[in-house]
Amino acid sequence: MINVRYRALKRLMRTRKKKVEVLDDILSIDLGLEEVRLTKGNQQELPIWLIDILESEGYVTQNTVSREEISKYLYQEKQNLTVPASLVQIPWDFYNRTRNTLVKLSSSIDPRDIENVKRISYMVNEITRIRLRKIVQLASLNISDQNLINRMTPEENLVFQDLRRSLSILTGENDGNSTN
Repeated sequence: MINVRYRALKRLMRTRKKKVEVLDDILSIDLGLEEVRLTKGNQQELPIWLIDILESEGYVTQNTVSREEISKYLYQEKQNLTVPASLVQIPWDFYNRTRNTLVKLSSSIDPRDIENVKRISYMVNEITRIRLRKIVQLASLNISDQNLINRMTPEENLVFQDLRRSLSILTGENDGNSTN
């Protein structure tokens, strides 16, 4: 069931907008409710599904995550390893952007980029491990503080909600019919 929800979440997230750097001029694109005009050198906010198409054609490029930015999030998460309420706010598209960064670096032949792939992969795995430990603790404590939940990425929120629901069924706190 979680696989179905995760796939639905991925599809839903593709409708969200992100900023991209425009690499080539396009007169305009009609998105139904709005018309987007892309001018070389500008930044434009576009839906992710359109970014994927335009990026493959060489019209736009997505902003990647720098090693310094990832390092900053890792440092902040490590500050309070055992305190679940210390979940650090990271961008909603953090995991998607890091995957995109790793793909771009992996296709490079520069040895420094190959080394960066290893370092970034390690740091992202460490961030994920720390955050998941905190999320499991929050779910087991049945925390419903919206400020904490807002600090989670959509993927983390899905894991948190499913885990919290499963734990409440296991402990008998509800009969499994609730929608929370």
